[in-house]
Amino acid sequence: MPTPTTPLPAGAAFPAELLPALLHLSLAAVLLLRPVYAPEGGELVDFTVEYLNPAGRRSLRQPERPGGTLLTHFPHLGESGVLAFYCRVYETGEAGRYNVHYQADGLDSYFYVAAERQGPWLLVSFTDTAEQPRSAVEAALRASQAQERSAWVAAESQRRRLLGLIAQAPVILAMLHGPEHLLELVNEGFRQAFGYRPLLGRPCREAAPELAGQQLFERLDEVYRTGEPFRADELLVHLDRTNSGRPDPFYYNLMFQAIRDEAGLVSGVLIVATEVTSLVRARQQVQELNQELAAAVEQLRLSNTDLEHQVADRTHALLVTMTELEKQRQALTQALVAEQELGELKSRFVSMASHEFRTPLTTVLTSAELIADYPTADQQPQRLRHLGHIGAAVAQLNDLLEEFLSVSRIEEGKLETHPGPLTPATLLAETVAAVQGLCKPGQTIVQHADCPDPILLDASLLRKILLNLLSNALKYSGENSVVTVRTQCRANQLTLSVQDQGVGIAPEDQEHLFERFFRASATAYVPGTGLGLYIIARYLELMSGSVDLTSEPGVGTTFTVTIPYAPAED
Repeated sequence: MPTPTTPLPAGAAFPAELLPALLHLSLAAVLLLRPVYAPEGGELVDFTVEYLNPAGRRSLRQPERPGGTLLTHFPHLGESGVLAFYCRVYETGEAGRYNVHYQADGLDSYFYVAAERQGPWLLVSFTDTAEQPRSAVEAALRASQAQERSAWVAAESQRRRLLGLIAQAPVILAMLHGPEHLLELVNEGFRQAFGYRPLLGRPCREAAPELAGQQLFERLDEVYRTGEPFRADELLVHLDRTNSGRPDPFYYNLMFQAIRDEAGLVSGVLIVATEVTSLVRARQQVQELNQELAAAVEQLRLSNTDLEHQVADRTHALLVTMTELEKQRQALTQALVAEQELGELKSRFVSMASHEFRTPLTTVLTSAELIADYPTADQQPQRLRHLGHIGAAVAQLNDLLEEFLSVSRIEEGKLETHPGPLTPATLLAETVAAVQGLCKPGQTIVQHADCPDPILLDASLLRKILLNLLSNALKYSGENSVVTVRTQCRANQLTLSVQDQGVGIAPEDQEHLFERFFRASATAYVPGTGLGLYIIARYLELMSGSVDLTSEPGVGTTFTVTIPYAPAED
């Protein structure tokens, strides 16, 4: 062997003893493969991995002699076309190169592969762009993909939470897709109504054959075709809840509402229903009891002619019967009134929920579908726009669900006050800062705080009251308007007022303003649930406070909240 100072003669063969060092130093991965043939027909179907150089071991995370076949270690090579490339080079004896795109950890990368047959072996070399410096465009694309994946994970988490809450909603809900009305989403109430039979992914006519002949399928077809909603009160529906083949009668307040895609075309139907079977049967029972009472009175009149000697005894017995029947009638009448009030409340909730949930749900579904239509780097603005739509829709749904959950906690008696020391001026400044993002162009918020000392109150409830009043003031006021908020502490009484220059509230609406689901006529065009002021009133009841308002249509509204407090101890 020549010494390091002795040059190689011209045309001398490459020293074989340098080959291990060359393979060790190579930055490109090198594989030595042996062909594997099918048992029948002798077709080349795979290669065994006989050797990997250090670069190959680092890239593929395999030992020097991993054994096994390519498809055993890397099953995706068949779909990517790499295996077909290796077979072609080995069978033709013509060396070649191949570029292949792949994904690692959800991000795009590329292999540059070269292969050449050497006798019974296939020699392969490749480089991985994951280990190479990236261009600005590729780096930006990978950063964009990472951001998109993070946003998708967050949106998926919110979607699952939303679906969980929908599944527990106190009404019957289902989303149907396409002209065949495929059951795309159903909640617990819907599954219970149909006896927990298999529903998802099946056409309505197949999943619920007992509905044939009850005009429901025809109504769904009409809503899908025309886009016009269908509503029915106390509709008689026969369902086979026990899966026995013998449907039983039930009564529902029912609504079919068209679901539209981003282009405004009908893509499905939303079903919202509440069961009112007990209400209908209670009314029928009252009617039957009234008939029995009338029959008893008539029997008394006829009996008086022929049974005068038994008048006293029979009259007493009939009076007792009439008294009991009257008591039952009154009890059932009261039950009917209560059921009617509950039915009206549910109907208002169904109408509001179907309207408020439909738009953000449609936005989430259509935007999620449209993201897949923009796979390239130059389409990132379109993807981000749809991701922004999803985020805004999910935030809107979260706000709606938070209001529903707050009402539920209040009415179940699970909400308690937790007084603690707070400084009203600080709480006011923090809350005003939190709603700045809601301001329309030119809107300003003016603060006046006259509460320098700490006081004892529930900071969480007070902040929610102030947030609700400020957000309403900004929502119902126009651009370039001023919202003024004042706090004052006098004689252990906190006075908080929020004054806006908005649309105002009509006198006939003011007396109903703190009722559940009530929306003033002047604000019907603005999205909302009608629960915010109801929640404020209930919070103030817990804090022994009160709220008053003065309003003039077209001029503005002032809400004034008064809450007693105890001074905070030093």
